[in-house]
Amino acid sequence: MRLHEILKHLCEPAHMPPVNPEITGVVYDSRAVTPGALFVAYRGFHTDGHAYIPQALERGAAAVVYEDPAWDGRVPVPALRVSNARVALAPLAAAFYGYPGRRMRIVGVTGTDGKTTTTFLTSVALEAGGAITGLMGTVDFKIGGRMWTNDSRQSTPEAPEVQALLRDMAEAGCTYAVIEATSHALSARWNRLAGSAFDIAVFTNVTQEHLDFHGTVEQYRRDKARLFEMLAEFNDAAAPFKQRKIAVVNADDPHHRMFLDAAPSYAERLTYAVYASADVRAEDVRSTRDGLRFRVTTPWGVAEVRLRLTGDFNVWNALAALTVACAEGVPLDRCLAALERVPGVRGRMERIEAGQPFTVLVDYAHTPGAFEKLFRIVRPLTEGQVIAVFGSAGERDRAKRPLQGEIAGRFCDLMIVTDEDPRLEDRMAIIAEIAAGAEAAGKRVGETCLCIPDRALAIRTAFAHARPGDIVLLLGKGHERSIIYGTTPVPWDEAAEARRALAELGYGG
Repeated sequence: MRLHEILKHLCEPAHMPPVNPEITGVVYDSRAVTPGALFVAYRGFHTDGHAYIPQALERGAAAVVYEDPAWDGRVPVPALRVSNARVALAPLAAAFYGYPGRRMRIVGVTGTDGKTTTTFLTSVALEAGGAITGLMGTVDFKIGGRMWTNDSRQSTPEAPEVQALLRDMAEAGCTYAVIEATSHALSARWNRLAGSAFDIAVFTNVTQEHLDFHGTVEQYRRDKARLFEMLAEFNDAAAPFKQRKIAVVNADDPHHRMFLDAAPSYAERLTYAVYASADVRAEDVRSTRDGLRFRVTTPWGVAEVRLRLTGDFNVWNALAALTVACAEGVPLDRCLAALERVPGVRGRMERIEAGQPFTVLVDYAHTPGAFEKLFRIVRPLTEGQVIAVFGSAGERDRAKRPLQGEIAGRFCDLMIVTDEDPRLEDRMAIIAEIAAGAEAAGKRVGETCLCIPDRALAIRTAFAHARPGDIVLLLGKGHERSIIYGTTPVPWDEAAEARRALAELGYGG
């Protein structure tokens, strides 16, 4: 594709660079530049991409988009200065890949908790109706029948990766793409999902998270609500299957109305809930260690539901997926039959079974809201102890650390505070902030609140204290495959480490 074709949505013809080279890719990392690439340089949190313009040129960049006026007249290839190159990256990538989101129905799922599971269940439910789906989520990527691990540690990839995946999905014949849409990706500061042409927006819930990035809870909510605004991004009469827009929200969340209000006036609006009045509603919910039972009432019929998923927060996740699929024409019975076959999602209330007499669950919960929900669900499931192993990420929202400690302190018999991803922070300082919250809830450090930074040792300590009938929760890492110390990711697999620890105790063969 020629440079002018890619730039035409960013600038007027009069401001186009005079030379119009062929462009072979859109990249933001100079190490990924290949001959003919368009290099996009922007100021990041830890480094300034402008410093790598010379390296990009050495590697064959054919053009540069940048934002620092200091580079005016200094780039020897066609160049364009924009006010915010990071924000420009998504429309540039969408244009380069030919706007692949316009060739499929695009579903976006946002919220503080439940995005990953809801995204996965939505893909399953849509395929029950014969669709071929693609998926982008925290845990996995999927194109049709091919699924692979998302090792990027980004729930929503950067814009060029998003658009490349959408292109691959469209070319593989996918009729739907289901995307986990994080608040960072939706924020106007990053804008990773611009040009994706969303048709269905799903809201799970909103609590407190990422205040280090968004600044306030109000801004965090507004950034998430941008997904619903983006339903108006593409509505072309030449693509009739893209004209129907649907907003789906959890009516049990007190802020759901602002998400509905953010959708364009012509979008259909559907609600789901357990407690509030809603279009799709679960009643008589029964939660056990083995799964969930409830009755669902919908515009498409009434049914009894039996899920293999643990934790009644998965009722909301299943309702969201069911609402999307049925609204898209999947028969209720086929949708439920598919959902009932799902054993779970990796790292999301994942049960580790090795023949041990206590329950071990691995979950990604790492926010105060997720903690509150999870502990309220798990506590009634046992008359024994609830033991939790968790930490809090370094260089992230510090305000949540004592909240995590206080919530765990209220619900757990024993809590073991450990490393999550300390990054460049003092690991013991992070643990101390969590422990302070635990002490406020009545826990005694060194007795009912143990501080063990070595996560492998923390897990083994938890298992050593567990008795028959207890529940041990390993929280915060979930599906992730590393722990970051400084700037170095150290390989880590929570479920595998739990199995090794149980094997050392004589379980699992």
